[in-house]
Amino acid sequence: MDFFIDMTLLGLSIIGLTALMGIITHGTAAKIFGRGNAKFFLNKSKSTQTGWHKVGRDGRN
Repeated sequence: MDFFIDMTLLGLSIIGLTALMGIITHGTAAKIFGRGNAKFFLNKSKSTQTGWHKVGRDGRN
């Protein structure tokens, strides 16, 4: 009976640590490689395109 309790505790701890590592890795990667700069590039592109004329599919205004 002790064997099954030990195996259950080991399995739960491995699953728990794996899930915790995933959360920590995701949080760290979001901080480092996050989309904090996405708005910057979007706004820069929009500011570059201000005043441009819309062109239809056939190439005419």
